[in-house]
Amino acid sequence: MRRLVGAVVLMAALGGCSVAEAPAPVAPPPPAPPAACLLDTGALTATTGLTWAPDPSTASDTRCVYDPSGTPRPADGPAFLSVDVTRDPAPTLDTVAELCEDGSRAPVGTTGFVCRYQGGNVFAAVTHDGHLVTLAASAVPTGTTAAQLVVAFDQQVTALSR
Repeated sequence: MRRLVGAVVLMAALGGCSVAEAPAPVAPPPPAPPAACLLDTGALTATTGLTWAPDPSTASDTRCVYDPSGTPRPADGPAFLSVDVTRDPAPTLDTVAELCEDGSRAPVGTTGFVCRYQGGNVFAAVTHDGHLVTLAASAVPTGTTAAQLVVAFDQQVTALSR
């Protein structure tokens, strides 16, 4: 009998040690960014020398505006990059390329281009996931150049055309 009681006490003691702790609650994943906020800000920063961030008040699935932080506002208005995603049947690249200054359009990737428009600003377009995506600089921000924006847009369009 003594052995039986000892075995029961031992089993109870071991059973108490094997109680599994409840798993720690897992934080839900952060919400996905709006679909139009699809630029690689790290690459933009590396190429232009400016830090870019999407403006949350403009972010949607069809438009996203990126502001350069820490740059003074140019005299002729704010400088920003805008991304627009056409959800309806997309116009052809040739149609939107009519914005380009003559002779400035250069192909990028397999389905895009970059060009100059409106007196030296930069514009680009690409077909991405069946939609037309356009990138436009409202002005060249202080601290970078139009040439750097062209290279940055080229990189962004190349990444999107894959």
